[in-house]
Amino acid sequence: MVLVPSSSRSTTMSLEKLVGALGPLLTSSLGSFFRLLPTVTKYLLFLVLLINVRSWPLAWHFRVFRPVFRVRIQHKLMKWRTMFKSPAGQIAAEEEWFDSISPIGADPFNYTVKYNSRASIDDSDFNGHLSNSSYAKTLDSARFKTAMAMFPMFFRAGGWMPLAATHYHFIREVPMLAQYEVRVSSGAWDHKWLYVVSKFVTKPSKKHKKSHQEVVQQTTPPADSSSTGDLFHASLRTPADEIYDSSTPSETPALVDTSAPAPDTAKALKAVAASLASEIEPDGATLHTISVSQCCYKIGRITVPPALVLAVNGFSVPQFTAADGSTPVVYSRANPPPHWAKAKAVMSRPHGGSTKALQALLKGGWRDVPEAERWWDVAMGGAVEERRRKGLDVVKSLGLGMGGARAL
Repeated sequence: MVLVPSSSRSTTMSLEKLVGALGPLLTSSLGSFFRLLPTVTKYLLFLVLLINVRSWPLAWHFRVFRPVFRVRIQHKLMKWRTMFKSPAGQIAAEEEWFDSISPIGADPFNYTVKYNSRASIDDSDFNGHLSNSSYAKTLDSARFKTAMAMFPMFFRAGGWMPLAATHYHFIREVPMLAQYEVRVSSGAWDHKWLYVVSKFVTKPSKKHKKSHQEVVQQTTPPADSSSTGDLFHASLRTPADEIYDSSTPSETPALVDTSAPAPDTAKALKAVAASLASEIEPDGATLHTISVSQCCYKIGRITVPPALVLAVNGFSVPQFTAADGSTPVVYSRANPPPHWAKAKAVMSRPHGGSTKALQALLKGGWRDVPEAERWWDVAMGGAVEERRRKGLDVVKSLGLGMGGARAL
């Protein structure tokens, strides 16, 4: 038999009474907590799924192929609207519809396609900025939208555009949740490759728009028709690039003698000014990143020259100026360029052409056309050809640099 002191017995009885009194309350609170836990978990799970909605399975595919869905739906609606017309009327209506979505008479260097997006949480990194991988993911959608807008006749003939390389120049970060815009345009091309320039920009708010415009007026250098403009020079070249002799872009650049400080210093200062000005677009938008993508055109496994693809989709020298200096004629759908009639003779059924004839031309039939009769070269001549050559001198350095990296 164990004897317990009276003081301990009283303490034990007090604790038992306290537990007895708190027992129902604790049991009720714990029960409520465990009953509430599944509901909280469901809401948390729903929240996680919601903020990552752009990364759901097939979400990327939907964004990329959305332009295709839209064009196909529009084409189907056009077919339904004209189903009661005669066969000839249906063919004419279809050709008119394809003309309406083609950039007839547009300058390939001034034709820009805009893709809007937002730096969502699932597209941002731990620093609260648009992540590096998200630039590539967004470019997939932006380039696809651009391709559908610029080359509808090429895709009608069964063409496709593989991607060979992409180069990025990061200027400043895109903050998380910020709305941004990708502006895609043609930079240059050669006998095989098309170089696509994409700019990631953010637009200023209305209250800051005026100040942005003032900065543009103060910092943007005057336009020079003899240069490649703000497309490459200000954005892709840095002050460090200016110490190289780029007179022979096809060769490895040689260092300039730095013993002549005055010319080099002046050139470096000009490059710095151009670089600062390039961070603000003409409309006041802020440039965050610039990318150059290297693509080509394919029909099956056959490569198609870019100039031919551009011409069959309506691109051309933007205007014609008479020898007497009269008012230039601006080309458009209502006033198509001279080569458009020859292109329609190949690919348009009302004009004696067909999709099969266009495919044959793109697959290699262009080689059988005498050089003097190649209307696509005429369409891409003049000012377009001059700007193409200058842009090509710039983008060639990208390929040379990456090609040299293979030896590292």
